[in-house]
Amino acid sequence: MKKIFPLLFLLAFYTTASAQLIVYSEPFDGFSSYIITGWHYEFTGMVPWECGLPEQVGGCMLPSYGPMSRDNGTNKVACIPDCGLWNPNDSNVFSYTPRIDMSSVSGAWLKYDSYFSHYIDGTDTEKATVEFSIDSGNTFTVIQTNPVSSPYGTFTTQYINISAYDHVYDLRIGFRYTDGGHGGHMQGWAIDNVTVFVPARKDLSLLSVTPGDTLLSYVKTGYGYSHQATIFNAGLDTVHTFVLNYRQESGPIVSDTITGVTLLPFSTTTFTHNIGDTVLALGTFKVDMWVTLDSDAYHYNDTAHTWLRGTTFYPTKKLAIESGEGTYNGWSPRNMYYLSSIAGHDVEACLISVHENDPMEDTPYHDFMFNLGWNYVPYILFDRRTNVPLDSFFQYLDVEKLFFGFANISLNGVFEGNTLTVNTNITPAIDLHGDYQLALVITEDGVKGTGSNYDQYNNYAGGGKGPMGGYETRPNPVPATQMVYNYVARQIYPSPEGASGLPSDMLNGNTYNYSLTTTIDPAYLGRHLKAIVMLIRHDDSVVLNSNQLPFYLKTPTPDMALQEAGVYPNPANDQAKVYFDIGHDEKVNISLSDISGKVLYQYPKTNFTAGRNYIQMPLQGLSTGIYIVTLRSEDGSKSLKLEVVH
Repeated sequence: MKKIFPLLFLLAFYTTASAQLIVYSEPFDGFSSYIITGWHYEFTGMVPWECGLPEQVGGCMLPSYGPMSRDNGTNKVACIPDCGLWNPNDSNVFSYTPRIDMSSVSGAWLKYDSYFSHYIDGTDTEKATVEFSIDSGNTFTVIQTNPVSSPYGTFTTQYINISAYDHVYDLRIGFRYTDGGHGGHMQGWAIDNVTVFVPARKDLSLLSVTPGDTLLSYVKTGYGYSHQATIFNAGLDTVHTFVLNYRQESGPIVSDTITGVTLLPFSTTTFTHNIGDTVLALGTFKVDMWVTLDSDAYHYNDTAHTWLRGTTFYPTKKLAIESGEGTYNGWSPRNMYYLSSIAGHDVEACLISVHENDPMEDTPYHDFMFNLGWNYVPYILFDRRTNVPLDSFFQYLDVEKLFFGFANISLNGVFEGNTLTVNTNITPAIDLHGDYQLALVITEDGVKGTGSNYDQYNNYAGGGKGPMGGYETRPNPVPATQMVYNYVARQIYPSPEGASGLPSDMLNGNTYNYSLTTTIDPAYLGRHLKAIVMLIRHDDSVVLNSNQLPFYLKTPTPDMALQEAGVYPNPANDQAKVYFDIGHDEKVNISLSDISGKVLYQYPKTNFTAGRNYIQMPLQGLSTGIYIVTLRSEDGSKSLKLEVVH
């Protein structure tokens, strides 16, 4: 989280009121124009340094869905958007501060927030430097070549020791960007919170405490939660020991003494509190956490807050990932590659490609997404909540796959002729109050076409943009004969907003039933179709959870799906062996349930090889009676009756 300081535009001003000694601070929030008022600027290119909200000045470098909006969408920044849409040639874009009077300052440092990619395009590399002048801006000396933001795609706070400029009457700090004279698609540079300050010897700051996101704050009642704290050493002395404390609501203080660490000045480290927290009831509970350090100079930055939320159970979460693509767009291969790579990240997800301006477009679906504000292809949405910065796709994926799912969704599909009925059971883990709706999405895998409008434009051809799942070795465009499209949205019923019918009050632990029935276009029968159901909060179209039928609705050769399967011995006592034949390598889900449908055992997820496969089914602890073994693959399902006797 970036720290925002008040606008101080005096030439020399100091404050020690519960904060660091600030000599100069500029957060850029007080400016309303492209030109940074009060700063000197010069430029060779399209525009000088701009100032404004990220979505207004960032262009293709800093879209509104990017990391800055996740920080605070109301904070302005100074920015150079070297975006290929306008083909600028920003060989020299420079701006520097008004005079900063350092005549009474000892031990000064400079810090600023930086968003910089150090982008390389062909023979050109963008460069950003920080430069100082002590002769009223007549000459400048480079003090730092700005490094790449780490982690990539985020703001990083930079610290520079400028005590060599103590007691200087006229100090100017400049920020210079060059794209190497390139007129194409570079990234640019953004800065914020330029601050000259004098740090204390000892000053420990607690930046954040987990859970850091509301959707990670749900804990099953009675179960423990271990808080992690991100701690920053804002002082000049290395810290070796401190105390980490937390308190839930007005409960007891729980302290943990951290020893044997080496926390260097201006470094950040994450610690886990060794004593777990517990939620004992449903509801929301505030947690305060703070650090205690002997001789800490300032206490305004010692404390951070979070919340825990009690829930009756933790639902099975499946991300609804909607990817905006189009054959005309040369960046769409990145989306296709990302979706195909998800399986390697242990993610349960329902994947949907919403095409635009090509033969696979489903117009109502596309128009709905456009009206939601996702105007530009390509894009990727997680649960319609987060428009993911594509360069940070997998980082977001690894976090958001852990988000709370609000309710379990179980599905049972009946496909007769060209009519599909999906019986949906919703079991909330917390009380849900409001307008919640269901949408049924039909997708198709293995889509091919023969016309040129199935040719896929490919900006990764030739390898100049780096590796991209093999697209770097394919031509531009990729001929239709070489393209196969998966997860293609063929229909969303009854509309992208879903269907009403669920109660406005759904209580945790109760199960609510709803059936979705739609007619499948006969042209799609016999293709690789899947059915996905999304639980949608109608107020903002956010998807709370989703699920899909685990097999294709129709296949070219349905008679080959799990053609031979059985269980023996039958009747069985404490163990039985299940066998099945499959025509190709694939994942088969195997479960054991009672006659009411309650799942008693789930075989671990496994990729089975083509041919005959065998597994052992444990039966210990089961009462004498009739049970059902269910096998599900993408090509179909089969149920086997098993009798257990003791």
